[in-house]
Amino acid sequence: MPSLARLLGSLGLVFVAACSSKGASNAPATDAGVDSSCDPGAAVPAYVRSPGAEVSFPSGFLFGTATAGMQIEKGLVHADWYQWAKLPGKVAGGDNPDDGPDALAHIPEHVAAMQSAGATAYRFSIEWSRIYPTLDAFDADTPDATALASYHQLLAALKAAKIRPFVTLHHFATPDYLDDITQPSQPQTFERPEMLTMFPEFARRMAKEFGGEVDDWVTINEPMILLLGAYVAQGHPPGAPMSFDRMVGALKKLVRVHAAVYDALHAADTIDAGSGRPVAVSIAKHNRVFFPRDACEPNDVAAAAKATYLWNEWIYNALVFGDWDDDFDGVYTGPNDKQADPTLKGRVDWLGVNYYGDTLVSSELALPYIGGIPTYADLPTSLPKTDMSWDIFPQGFRTVLKELAKYKLPVYVTENGIGDSQDVNKSRYLAEHLWELAHAISDDGVDVRGYFYWSLIDNFEWANGFCPRFGLYAVDRASASKTLTPYKAATLFRQIAADGKLSAATIDALPAYSSPVICQGP
Repeated sequence: MPSLARLLGSLGLVFVAACSSKGASNAPATDAGVDSSCDPGAAVPAYVRSPGAEVSFPSGFLFGTATAGMQIEKGLVHADWYQWAKLPGKVAGGDNPDDGPDALAHIPEHVAAMQSAGATAYRFSIEWSRIYPTLDAFDADTPDATALASYHQLLAALKAAKIRPFVTLHHFATPDYLDDITQPSQPQTFERPEMLTMFPEFARRMAKEFGGEVDDWVTINEPMILLLGAYVAQGHPPGAPMSFDRMVGALKKLVRVHAAVYDALHAADTIDAGSGRPVAVSIAKHNRVFFPRDACEPNDVAAAAKATYLWNEWIYNALVFGDWDDDFDGVYTGPNDKQADPTLKGRVDWLGVNYYGDTLVSSELALPYIGGIPTYADLPTSLPKTDMSWDIFPQGFRTVLKELAKYKLPVYVTENGIGDSQDVNKSRYLAEHLWELAHAISDDGVDVRGYFYWSLIDNFEWANGFCPRFGLYAVDRASASKTLTPYKAATLFRQIAADGKLSAATIDALPAYSSPVICQGP
């Protein structure tokens, strides 16, 4: 899930240094989209629930939960994030991921929790740095036997529980031999040319090892959040000096790496693990709804439209259609632009989308390529907030799903959830978002085939430590058994999954949103 809770809401003047005339020119002032009767104070509409008395979900629809290894496992000492978390000031409260759920030591309990919640799918990560803790181990292809056994144990338990696995190969954490946090000014992770060969090789080996148990793969989680944190906000390792040029360069290489990993998985995973076909691969995109901060300001309107294109569309345009917009200007006339590029086209079998809310875009500061600055925390709207100070905006979920219809591929919601330490808003959040998802299927024709709630259990939420509580289950981190206790939303999740439907009356019976307990980052 997104690690930068206050990513663009707290950078303010810092972004001035990153602005350039070249970037501003990519988002010219325009009157497009400005309503002559606009209300500058109403850029984000109040939530109006889509109509109806009841919604239903298609037969075979997957109700899943999601996690990531760095957030729930322990002992990932060779991951960049493990070392990053040890640096003073990088994680709220100095929280240590080793103090978390210790998931691989509690596989039976976690799978039982999924069953109790009625989950039929589970998205988790196989951690590269656990399988190959050193470069020598990777080069010699001598994987850690205990690590392999742990993941096989988890997959066997899921199979016995009839829970379909979706495996992520890169969920923010990178082996330290590919991301050296002591050298942030040097090329790291996706900047490194060796990633174009090493990541596909890692994927090939994982497909050979686990292909008989896994059919559904996610290559990379939330590329834009990952790279913004690494090269702009300095909230992700390696904490590089702010550079939009490095971020853009890393993004272009990341897309190429994904395409190579896609090919490697398809070549190596030829065994049907139970889905009826051998392999299906995607990437988990974090998409948002972008609004102009001032709906009467043409530059704000233009910047919001540009942010939507760059954030929500650019990657999938490349990986579905093969349309490579090298200069990010929205047209394919540049010297390095290319359409229907056969090295990129068709490199996703389904669309993964993470949704957490809306964003306001102001042109007061003109970021490169956007012509504005997007913010998604502490927004001046009347919408209820999460513990991360994000807006709760369910109708934006339907909007984001509708935007994906043009790609004509199946969709899985790879993440959606709320930080709610008081367990007062989680059930309504879950119900309202599933309501809008169902309308995207029935009314908008979006082929959504599954929904993964973030998260199965409370976990280490990156820079915010253990403060945000996203889980369907609370974890007693102080106990040796890491006892799980269900939140009220776990019961509602089970009810909806079992019934395959949701009524408006069920939503109306839930308490109204309460004021959050804000989790401040470092």
